[in-house]
Amino acid sequence: MTGKISLALCAGLLSFGTGSLGHAQEPMSPETAEAEIPVEPPPTWRFKLADRPVKVVVLAGSIGAWPKQPYAERLQKLCKNVEVKNLSKVGFGAFQLRQRFKQQVLERLGQLKQPGNEHWLVFQGGLNSVGSPERTNHDIREMFVLAHAKGFKVVGLSLTPWGDESDKRWAGAAGLKYLRATTRVVDFVIGGLAPREALGDFARQRRAGADAAWEADEQADVAVDLYRSALRASEAPLRERAVLEQKLGKDRAWLAAHASLAPDAQVAALQAEAAAAAEIPRWFLRTELRSFDHIHPNAEGHRLIAEAACPKLPASWGCECPTLPAPSPAQPPTPPAVERPPAPNLLLLLSPPWLRALFGWSASTAR
Repeated sequence: MTGKISLALCAGLLSFGTGSLGHAQEPMSPETAEAEIPVEPPPTWRFKLADRPVKVVVLAGSIGAWPKQPYAERLQKLCKNVEVKNLSKVGFGAFQLRQRFKQQVLERLGQLKQPGNEHWLVFQGGLNSVGSPERTNHDIREMFVLAHAKGFKVVGLSLTPWGDESDKRWAGAAGLKYLRATTRVVDFVIGGLAPREALGDFARQRRAGADAAWEADEQADVAVDLYRSALRASEAPLRERAVLEQKLGKDRAWLAAHASLAPDAQVAALQAEAAAAAEIPRWFLRTELRSFDHIHPNAEGHRLIAEAACPKLPASWGCECPTLPAPSPAQPPTPPAVERPPAPNLLLLLSPPWLRALFGWSASTAR
């Protein structure tokens, strides 16, 4: 059975978001961000463990759908009162995950809910639509509101670090748009942004109004920042700042975008932008925690995700968390400030060595 699941995931990863050479396609535009999810048979799953009264639905993209000791499975092992159903789906962005939650969970609450049980949504999606962060945050917010209205509480797990020097989207200062888009989604999920910062024009669709403070049902009850965690390559070498300054100073698009600044202000902006771009490698997923590419954590990465979440989970879950090392007193650097990102959405970049990593094959066993 495990082999069939792994093969199914491989098929999904290969067919999703790759061009003729295996590279990720350009992100979807906002107009296609609401593409309908595939029609699925009516769900028949149900919770089965009567001795575990905390019922948890996990919803994410392909990181959550990882078949080899995923964090969803680890949470059930760490928390004695919890039964987990993992509904993560390869290739789904925030809108598609929101629709899946409606279809797979909310449309059959009568069969799922039992008196005396707690019901939780653990959400960790949005990377497949992160190129349009305001729209992504809007869909996540809508899902949180809907979940709360139906009696669920919410654990928001942020996006995990991703990126690599070999990925041309992260080259030079251009990578800042992906870093800032990712950070905007992360900071919304963990409650670090005001509504207009998180949602942009979508803030006008809020019941409370665009400029009102967040209402309780719009945010996660428990938030976990995985982006600024042990998953991050915080000790990676910096890029050469002087080289970045030279490239920016010759970049026609950058110069045109900053042409209205006074000369001194333009120099200051160039220096600040180059300094931020130099930090980009420190926001990638640590090399030793990668599976088949720079986006998907391996089994050790999933262990760290579960262990980062564990101490923040409510007492009712009955979690027995591993003892973690004391945090360093030094604070990690803050990602570059959020800027309005371009319209496209971001699809996952897939790398060729997926099969060996997914099945745990070494070079000798693959022969």
